[in-house]
Amino acid sequence: MALRALWKPVLLYTGVLALLTVGTVYLATRSLALILVLTAVGLLVAVLNGGTAGRTSLGGGENSDEGGAEFDEAGLLPQTSTEVSLRLTLLLYGTGVFLWSLAVLIALGDTLA
Repeated sequence: MALRALWKPVLLYTGVLALLTVGTVYLATRSLALILVLTAVGLLVAVLNGGTAGRTSLGGGENSDEGGAEFDEAGLLPQTSTEVSLRLTLLLYGTGVFLWSLAVLIALGDTLA
């Protein structure tokens, strides 16, 4: 499967939904502690879902022209354009929450109480 199928989930979960989550927490609380907790939770969700051990073989992975073999074997690529696995959703959402929280901490860290 082409990696182009991943653009829509990446934009939705990493961009839009994660930004809404971090923005809502920031606007509602303006609390440094909650943004730090949100950063840790985002990292934890991304690591636990992206690092789940899958099937491995000693022979190595099969390479394709598009480079998607590793994602396909791990179950991270959606099977159809409308189906997105829960692992991929949580991986992208956790990564987005982590990155947007870091952006808030860097940009607005002095103003947070």
